[in-house]
Amino acid sequence: MQNPRNPFTYRTGIGSSSSLPNDYQIGKTIIDPITGDTYVLKKEIGSSCNGFCRVYRALYSKRLEENGILVQSDSVTLKTINKNFPECEELQLQVHTSISNTPHSSLIGLNRAFTTNELVCVSLPYMSEGSLRYILSTRPNKKLTQDFIAVVLKEALVGIQDLHAESNPRAHKTLNAGDIFISIHDVNGEMLIKLAFEASRYHSEIINTEKKPNLEEASSSSSFLDPKIISEWAAAPEVFGSENGTSTGPKSDIWLLGITALELAYGVLPVRNREDLECIIKKIREKKKLPKSLEKLLIHKEGKFKKVLDLVKPKKKVFSEEFEKMVLACLCENPENRPTADQLLDTPFFTTAIERLKKFVLDAFQGVIFKISVDPFITIVFAPLNPNQGSLNLTSA
Repeated sequence: MQNPRNPFTYRTGIGSSSSLPNDYQIGKTIIDPITGDTYVLKKEIGSSCNGFCRVYRALYSKRLEENGILVQSDSVTLKTINKNFPECEELQLQVHTSISNTPHSSLIGLNRAFTTNELVCVSLPYMSEGSLRYILSTRPNKKLTQDFIAVVLKEALVGIQDLHAESNPRAHKTLNAGDIFISIHDVNGEMLIKLAFEASRYHSEIINTEKKPNLEEASSSSSFLDPKIISEWAAAPEVFGSENGTSTGPKSDIWLLGITALELAYGVLPVRNREDLECIIKKIREKKKLPKSLEKLLIHKEGKFKKVLDLVKPKKKVFSEEFEKMVLACLCENPENRPTADQLLDTPFFTTAIERLKKFVLDAFQGVIFKISVDPFITIVFAPLNPNQGSLNLTSA
């Protein structure tokens, strides 16, 4: 059965500047009509709804009730949703069901939502470095080491755990590298890892609003499926063929966690159609281990050689057994056989994440001072004892 959402058609993530009124450009101020708080648009940092919703870093100022004076606060992320476009209707509905922001949550919640004549505006915590997919897109190899994968996926999994643990469990539905955001504090260097959900999701990217997108150029830049909609074309088997994703549930989130692990480990999934993805996953299950290259798994697809590779070289183990077992568990065909978020967090790959990250950082980043929040109440502080030695301290966040 063909997926009714048709994720195999190309979509651009950037809309033209006409998606918003001319009054809402860089440097303009948006005023909350209820509170009088102001948001000065400083930089366009992303988009959603196929470009009809534009996302900005905005300077937030709070208006004091007692005297009406504006007090400048800090930067926030401001999503501006055009009410006149049908593409934004689902997002507008999500604004009413999304969670509120809380300081120690692993999920990005909403600070506030308000409406102007043309827009629904959503204020979110500002995540300075953007999404993990955007960060990796700026790096030469576009992938993470296992040690960092463990830390970022653990934070995402804690957020998923919170959603699944509600009295009325909710599925995330779109979990992928583009939903995991990173922020580094300007002053103390603390690094936060948080998972976007529903109305807090957007495609983190650098926008050139003066240049309209060239669909032909963009579509020919890669023959692989668009990673921005990976949660659609790589959805769990029980979801992919269902009408409007009606079979989505907590276990389909676990499948997407396994897909995200592959994306972070390999940088890109060499998938041109659903058949390619199913071939890769089938061979991973058969071999019970992950190869150095996913493209190797497609060599004998349909009995044809897709690439000339040297198969005589001795095979070296690329990934740890703990990582491979975690991925295989997430990618079980039967959702009943996939672990829960709680069970995954108790697996060795995640329980030893901090120690492995500690070793990686102290080996590779001696002399660097920074902090990583790896738990709602714990921050790891990496600081040098001297130029040739590093240390790790655990402090309350």
